[in-house]
Amino acid sequence: MFISHFIIAVLVGLFSDNWPAHKTQGWVSVAFLFLYMVSFGASWGPVPWAMPAEIFPSSLRAKGVALSTCSNWLNNFIIGLITPPMVQNTGFGAYVFFAVFCLLSLVWTYFFVPETNGRTLEQMDHVFKDVSSEAEEERRARIEREIMQSERTGRF
Repeated sequence: MFISHFIIAVLVGLFSDNWPAHKTQGWVSVAFLFLYMVSFGASWGPVPWAMPAEIFPSSLRAKGVALSTCSNWLNNFIIGLITPPMVQNTGFGAYVFFAVFCLLSLVWTYFFVPETNGRTLEQMDHVFKDVSSEAEEERRARIEREIMQSERTGRF
């Protein structure tokens, strides 16, 4: 995605003053914009929908997912509002801006986001160092022991 934005920025910077004379470069820019959109849809796009359900503990999951969904929609709305005037007023600068943020998000994800593939929600608590589920597990085990003990003694 970074590379797509970077190439678009270079092409817009070099040829935007006369697109009719540089149709091939214009279509290459469009192709890289489509490549960015496909890449985003297959990688970053679904993250705000999947990751919040994994990182919030069970007791806060519904509220956390609702809040992250609101944040996602609000941020999409803001990007939709600022992008057209940003492209119009800064030219290739808008693509440089988005390229830099794509690169920063890659670095941040590589170094700070733990791998969640193949883990259960209970295991996610350990990944994100949430100890509240340990107390819930201890309580569940205690209740199970009490039930088993009452079944053995015949007292329910």
